[in-house]
Amino acid sequence: MSLGVGVTVSREIVRGSFMNLGMSAVEFIRLPKIISRINELVAFPENGINLLRSALSRGKGVILMTSHMANWELAAARVIHEGFPLHAVYTPQSDRTAESIIMSIRENASGMSMIDSNKGLREIFRVLRAGGIVVIMQDLDARKDGIITDFFGIPASTHDGIVKLYRKFHCPVIPAQYVRDKDNPSHHSINFYGILSDMKDADGRAFGEDMQGSLRMCNQFIEGCIKERPELWLWLLDKWEYTLGKNI
Repeated sequence: MSLGVGVTVSREIVRGSFMNLGMSAVEFIRLPKIISRINELVAFPENGINLLRSALSRGKGVILMTSHMANWELAAARVIHEGFPLHAVYTPQSDRTAESIIMSIRENASGMSMIDSNKGLREIFRVLRAGGIVVIMQDLDARKDGIITDFFGIPASTHDGIVKLYRKFHCPVIPAQYVRDKDNPSHHSINFYGILSDMKDADGRAFGEDMQGSLRMCNQFIEGCIKERPELWLWLLDKWEYTLGKNI
């Protein structure tokens, strides 16, 4: 429905999505073993590194806007290995055992600092004021707390935190795309596409000036990444559950 493709193509996309999910799970579990090879497994082009350094030089912190594409955990580990400490906003797991394992790998293997989305607003403020980097997954269903904004032309509840944080701190917002190599699936690359907050929305307004316009800019970037490699997105996400209900 969202991509406008038929059943046959959809099945191939879903199959690819589950294959990516399986590979990503194994890679994440093995991260403590493969972290020494992270530079080999995940390419982080020099232009992306320079863009991130330039954004940080403004002294207002940086928001990395990303989504559940390819293996986002490996990508984060690669950015950290390049010398950029990351503070990622996350939603706690309901299963305490799973939560403990996931957090241990994230913090000990990759060195990523985690911020609980339910109670971490002060920590986000602290990181940005200190000129640090906050990672926000922008493709989750915000449910009753979000703003209804089109995602692939379908109304979806969208988190407005990135825009609100930009209005408060004027921190550069950088969209990040993670891609799994088609020919060698164990290898990945990280791509940055400029500073979104330096751009204008479809009506010529500066980022942050109009909430809907700015959220559409965020969604359009993620849509573009998914359209390019739809089999790498986590289609299991209930992105439209709040607006379309369980009967999708």
